[in-house]
Amino acid sequence: MPFLPPQVSFPMDENTKFVGAAGVCVDALSSLFLRFLSDGPRLFLFSSGDGGRILRRFLFCSLHILFSILSLLLSRLASFVPPSPPLPRTSAPPLPLPSTSDSTSAGRALSRVLSAVSLVPVASRKYDLVRSIAERILDGNLVGGSDELQELNRSSLAAAFSRSIALLEAAVEAEASPASVDGGKIMEALGALRSRVRRWAAPAGDGRFGASAEKLAAETLWLGQKMAESGVASEAVASWGSASRLGALAISAEPRLQVGLVRVCVFLFKHTNSKELERDDGKDTTTSRLPMLKTWLPLLCHACCGVDSSILSIREKADMVSILEEMIEKLTWEEQEDVLSQWLHHFICADSDWPNLESCYMRWYSESRKLPLK
Repeated sequence: MPFLPPQVSFPMDENTKFVGAAGVCVDALSSLFLRFLSDGPRLFLFSSGDGGRILRRFLFCSLHILFSILSLLLSRLASFVPPSPPLPRTSAPPLPLPSTSDSTSAGRALSRVLSAVSLVPVASRKYDLVRSIAERILDGNLVGGSDELQELNRSSLAAAFSRSIALLEAAVEAEASPASVDGGKIMEALGALRSRVRRWAAPAGDGRFGASAEKLAAETLWLGQKMAESGVASEAVASWGSASRLGALAISAEPRLQVGLVRVCVFLFKHTNSKELERDDGKDTTTSRLPMLKTWLPLLCHACCGVDSSILSIREKADMVSILEEMIEKLTWEEQEDVLSQWLHHFICADSDWPNLESCYMRWYSESRKLPLK
């Protein structure tokens, strides 16, 4: 009798038994499938009637069972792979505060607080604290401070407002899709969807250089209000009107962001047509009115669609139309033609019917017909 080596049995757990049984089934079905591949064409050729249909059904069922077992086996094998160890959690570096050229310690402190407001994410528990510190310092300098402290408010707020516009422009440009700038409706929707997916997939604590563009737009409005309280609304109007790149990007921005930008525009348009601006600009009123109209009037035409609720009430819309008409009528004749031509182009291309400057356009045209007769 030949010598047979002793058989050694190893303990098998449930997963090993499952893999072995699945392997036997896969081998059996695979051999069956290969046999059908070799004999199937001949069988199909000479089979007819119910026998051929039964044979084809049996082959298809065998393939289905084979693929089901393979997918189940792969899913169970994937569970055997140990999960990768989590990455070590490291603390984020401190937020870089921009340097300031203020010569006084009070001015440098206020500038740093205003910078921190724009850099700290709104979801952070420290945001309300930093915002409260800035409010207290600004209100204290404005109410009970001397002329030097009030001037410190003005200079610090003007610098913070310009910095906020620069950050807002960078954030809008980063979130914009190249295809959405081209004006395609379908590609614009896809670009907005991609930007939302990027924000959803971003880590929760990844807010090093500020939050979203919506947060920066709200802070720009807050800084503009503080500048108006400090008597330097004209500087805010000049800075906002000169942001032509931001105005162009805002036309194709997401609707929720456009809401915040329109609120900034409405607030500053009111101050553009105020007596304070006329007193500051003197006779040269176009230095602020014309850039504001040419930069932000297109956004007003495009920004009223795509949001859940209306940006402005019916009364606010009517007041804004009156303000825009007054601003346009104070421009020179050639400047009025330039602004009204721009309004007509964007108004007919937008889905919204506001702002409707038809009356202003017809008044300008009626007067223009008299020019050759003079």
